[in-house]
Amino acid sequence: MRTLNPAVKFVTLLAVTLILAGKHDPILNFAVFLLSMAAILSAQVKPRTLGLLLLPILLAAAGMFFTGYRFHAGGSMPVRAEILNIGSSALWNGLTQASRVLAYAGAGYLFALTTDRVRMICSFQRQFHLPQVFAYGLLAAWGIFPQMTREYRRTRAAFRARGIRVFPISPALLKPLLVKSVRWSEALAIAMESKGFSGQAKRTDFAPIRVQPRDWLFLLLTVGCTAAAAVLL
Repeated sequence: MRTLNPAVKFVTLLAVTLILAGKHDPILNFAVFLLSMAAILSAQVKPRTLGLLLLPILLAAAGMFFTGYRFHAGGSMPVRAEILNIGSSALWNGLTQASRVLAYAGAGYLFALTTDRVRMICSFQRQFHLPQVFAYGLLAAWGIFPQMTREYRRTRAAFRARGIRVFPISPALLKPLLVKSVRWSEALAIAMESKGFSGQAKRTDFAPIRVQPRDWLFLLLTVGCTAAAAVLL
């Protein structure tokens, strides 16, 4: 999964979610979720990391299940609930709502956890013709995140040294961080201009990211199998 073209992977998973949006079947949703989890684990993502990320998703899925179970359409629900020997339409509706949350989250985590952010921006710039100013600005913003984290910790330590207790999201902590972020962005913009950066100039890539045959195969097989399953179920 990590070697696939990020742009093609994005289009593939977006097409899968659009297919799921038009199909209300928990079997298909659970299948997509389980396959996404298997693909994530095969990409050498730590199970502990995946488990921590899934905790809020599982909580949201549980909430959607009980919401769908409590507020259902009664007799107007699909007949498949009886075909699959599910006791009531309320249970079917709850499973449908919960499985949709899991399927969408699984597809999103599959892209986020198996895609390098630098390769993603380079691929979007090459395949989607993303403007250079936006691409380089986004990469620079990601580079500022570690500095923001260190500055946040320093500010909290300074408040503790003065005996002042503040909440983790207190405005007293966020204001200095916001001011310094603006200063960093201005310094970065000046540095890019001083180095002669121009978004209109044509540039070559040191390691261009191209669409390989395996990317097209992944796109066709994934979307084709999902569409076929949506038709058959």
